[in-house]
Amino acid sequence: MNAVSGLLTTAQPVLASGGSLDKTKPGLVAFLIVLALGVALWALLKNMGKQLGRAKDHFEAEDAALAAQAAASATVGTAEAVAEVPKQQDGPKGAAEKAKDASKDAAGE
Repeated sequence: MNAVSGLLTTAQPVLASGGSLDKTKPGLVAFLIVLALGVALWALLKNMGKQLGRAKDHFEAEDAALAAQAAASATVGTAEAVAEVPKQQDGPKGAAEKAKDASKDAAGE
């Protein structure tokens, strides 16, 4: 006789009497565990929503500050805005020549 038929022959009298092989039932402890998990999930989701709201406010304030800064720099006269842009040099040779001229001027004075 193999292992499966041995299990079936012992289960036959229980099934014939109308009983069940499964004697475990969900109880109060299982319900309380599931309830605790649900409450914990609700609390986590509520906290996450609050944190995302704070992050949204932070980024909106940052964007408003950047927009205000851009608007303030746009209202500055165009001559001042152009003067702030550094001019491109002629390349490494032009920059070296200008540095030599500046050092000669400083040494001569």
